[in-house]
Amino acid sequence: MPSLHWIDYAIIGGYLLLSLVIGLRMSGRASRNAESYFLGGRTLPWWATGISLAATSFASDTPLVVTEMVRDRGLQRLWWLFAGVFALVVAVYLFSRLWRRLEAITDAEFCELRYDGRAAALLRVIRAFMSGVVGNLITMAWVTLGMASIITVTMPVDKWSAILLAMAVTLTYTAFGGFFSAVLTDVIQFVIAVIAMAALAVISVSAFGGMEAVLSAVRAHPQFGERTLSLFPDFANANLDLACFVILIGLWWTDTGGYVMQRLSACRNEADAVKAMLFFTVWQAIRPWMWVVVALVSIALFPVLPDGKTDTQAYPLVMQQYLGIGLRGLLITAFAAAFMSTMSTQLNWGASYLVRDGYCRFFRPKASDRECVLVSRLMTVVLAVAGVGLTPLLTSITQAWEFLALLMAGSGVVGVLRWFWWRLNAWSELAVVGAGFLCAVVNIVLGAAAPDWSFFGTPWGEVRFEIKLALFTAIALSASLVATFATRPVAMEKLKAFHRKVRPGGWWGPVAAGEDLRQLPPPVLGPRTLLDIFGGLALCLGLSVGIGLALLQRPGPAALAWAIALAGAWSVRSWFKREKPGTAP
Repeated sequence: MPSLHWIDYAIIGGYLLLSLVIGLRMSGRASRNAESYFLGGRTLPWWATGISLAATSFASDTPLVVTEMVRDRGLQRLWWLFAGVFALVVAVYLFSRLWRRLEAITDAEFCELRYDGRAAALLRVIRAFMSGVVGNLITMAWVTLGMASIITVTMPVDKWSAILLAMAVTLTYTAFGGFFSAVLTDVIQFVIAVIAMAALAVISVSAFGGMEAVLSAVRAHPQFGERTLSLFPDFANANLDLACFVILIGLWWTDTGGYVMQRLSACRNEADAVKAMLFFTVWQAIRPWMWVVVALVSIALFPVLPDGKTDTQAYPLVMQQYLGIGLRGLLITAFAAAFMSTMSTQLNWGASYLVRDGYCRFFRPKASDRECVLVSRLMTVVLAVAGVGLTPLLTSITQAWEFLALLMAGSGVVGVLRWFWWRLNAWSELAVVGAGFLCAVVNIVLGAAAPDWSFFGTPWGEVRFEIKLALFTAIALSASLVATFATRPVAMEKLKAFHRKVRPGGWWGPVAAGEDLRQLPPPVLGPRTLLDIFGGLALCLGLSVGIGLALLQRPGPAALAWAIALAGAWSVRSWFKREKPGTAP
């Protein structure tokens, strides 16, 4: 059992105390009204929003998952992570502005701002429940499961006692300080986590003898070898891998709802929302490398892991090997910070659905500001208890993630189209949500009762997740398309009001006809948008690939990748100057 020095405990305890103080100090500002509690009064500067997004995006399980991926399939598997960057780049140019213009508190509010009738109200409730309860609780449970793995390897304490302490602190500062305390602690947590995790990468490489020694050790082991260090996917003899990668690129779309939308809506203005989203997207592209370095060191140190240890625990094993007094406590604090950052966001954001889209919408529409804040704090407590309670039921982080992804099959594509095609209505989304739910249930039933059932010659239990995603998305989108044309369009007055407010661009011809739009902001989707998106991709992927090639001791190709990134940066800057996102609140 690993041991910690009192200095390590002092660092961990000091951080927990600081988080509590911040939450209590922010209590007064958060108590003004629901908008202050959930959005900070829409006063956040771009850098605070961007850092908060970055801090929330990596939880305690993220370094463990990256390490597991590298040890299992090599560096090429990182492209399955980079696939998500494509959607984020699109969000920089489109959805960062659209959400800020909409001025909603939750993404479920979109349903009644865009659609009409009882179907819109029903859709709002379902979206709020799926995101605020189902998705939220599953996410909190797998993040808690990841933190439990860290504690098991790094601390001589009962893992559930440690988790309950961290959760109690998180719950206290989130319930009292609301969005203000969540963002402020996010900034502190981000700085601690990046410094500590970057320090582990540098220290472990240096202690092993340098990056060249690490790479040589990986190449020398027959279980890993050169294939582990191959940065680009080799699809020459792996048609299924290529198909799966294309599926992710083509279907992994979203309009960045959820906690991302909450942060964008909290920005001071449209320009700040764009800058925050750009910071977040670049960070998502480059962040895996500080964990990849440790993953490669873990292979060099432990090509065969100690008995009872899995690939998921390889990262904390490197911590144990190289970190001394103080640094070990700092890195455990970094994992606690990552855990608490994600949990505080999930709690505050999840409570916003329950209060804004449930309690205040259907039960107490005339509730006072004080009552709304009080109920918000109560819902925060309920979510915290439920999230921790669900954790023991999960046996695998990957299984939980895949269930949630399949549950939302098709919803991301429809979520994008609803901004740019006037004909979609509430039934379009209800159909895709219902079909996705049924498909996810069928997948569980088949996996448990008929794993050997053949799907084009492959037992269902062995069918790749990406293939299931494509199949379920096709079913869900077909159901959505049928529902769209089988039901009436949204009332024209409703569509015109939405179109004037957000100016999305795209296919709004019948709605925009005869409208005088000269005094309104320009549409976000224009004829040059696709070219602009390529510039954003060049910036993000050029930076990331350049870092990877440099770590692999290939300076020439790394310089070329960074040149592409520089061209992408010039493109992004030119777009910003041309589009001039609004700076008015």
